[in-house]
Amino acid sequence: MKKLSLLLSFLTYTLFCSAQINKIKVPTDNKLKTALDSLVDQSVLAFFNNNSRVGISIGIIKDGKSFIYNYGSTEKEKSQLPTGDTVYELASITKTFGATLLAKAVLDKKVNLNDDIRKYLKEDYPNLNYNGTPITLLNLANLTSGLPNWMPDKDIFGKANPDSIPYILDSVHTTYSRQDFYRDLHHVELKVLPGSVARHCNTAAQLLGYIMEDVYQNTYDNLLKTYFVNPLKMKNTFLIKRGKLPARMAKGYDSKGRIMPVIDWDDLQVAASIASSSADMLRYMAFQLNEGNTDVKLSHKPTFGNVEDGAIALNWKVRKTDQGRRSISHTGGSLGYSSYLVFYPDLNSGIVLLSNEADQGTQNELIALAEKISKP
Repeated sequence: MKKLSLLLSFLTYTLFCSAQINKIKVPTDNKLKTALDSLVDQSVLAFFNNNSRVGISIGIIKDGKSFIYNYGSTEKEKSQLPTGDTVYELASITKTFGATLLAKAVLDKKVNLNDDIRKYLKEDYPNLNYNGTPITLLNLANLTSGLPNWMPDKDIFGKANPDSIPYILDSVHTTYSRQDFYRDLHHVELKVLPGSVARHCNTAAQLLGYIMEDVYQNTYDNLLKTYFVNPLKMKNTFLIKRGKLPARMAKGYDSKGRIMPVIDWDDLQVAASIASSSADMLRYMAFQLNEGNTDVKLSHKPTFGNVEDGAIALNWKVRKTDQGRRSISHTGGSLGYSSYLVFYPDLNSGIVLLSNEADQGTQNELIALAEKISKP
């Protein structure tokens, strides 16, 4: 019996030591002084169990107070801890800026959500309707336009090796201009009734951005600065332009550790090419939490589906949590970056996660990570 007890003690000690030895050590600025610090640390270390992960910056608003945590590195080649000013691609979270601009244009009485989009196009597009039902501005913003997800709307990959797909995309879109976009829009054939089916659509978000430029008679870059960057003091938020990457931008990687091309394509700028930092996105989240702002409130109003299952507002997903609180969110995924933003206006709380690695599971893991840390 004594021998058995000694054996069990030895095994317990061995397992304990093994757990300590194998515990992941990830560089961080987390001071581990509060319960929130410990919760974030425990959750993020689980995220880093996947050795493809490189770095992550997290911004949290809890009870009106802001917190920033950073883990990992801005690049694989050297250990450089991210900061609140490290810049990441937002990818599809970019679309929420255009949606807020649309809400502003509605309240400024410059447009109506039910306007036929062809009212704002310089050429005739008789093809942009389905059995007489046109695409509206609302359809562009709530993912129900029926437009193809990408332009050009054709197979550009053929039988290419999957590893080469990011580079094929980059080579095609680097030379695909606004003129090409409007030309190919003439050949789109709608296969569903606008307003009937919701699905991710870069084309719709890009077209909405172009329309906002015409409505406000200004470039999207200037609109971004005028209505977001300058008033919110978002000093590290940029519309990425070809050959002009932000100085503090982290390098983005795929699951194999390859550096990925940045989405600096003209034809997707207003759909996916805003880059920002966790500190700036905390300011943006605080702006979105303030529903006393009528532009914000309108952009959060559900327009398709039901809140219990997950409705769509103006490019935001809106649903009720198990506790009956509203959750407003958006994901983002590019070739080398993954992001997630979710906030709860009724609680004045939320979280944004920015990562410089992208694979098939990263976005879902960011969602799970956010739920562990901030679930109300």
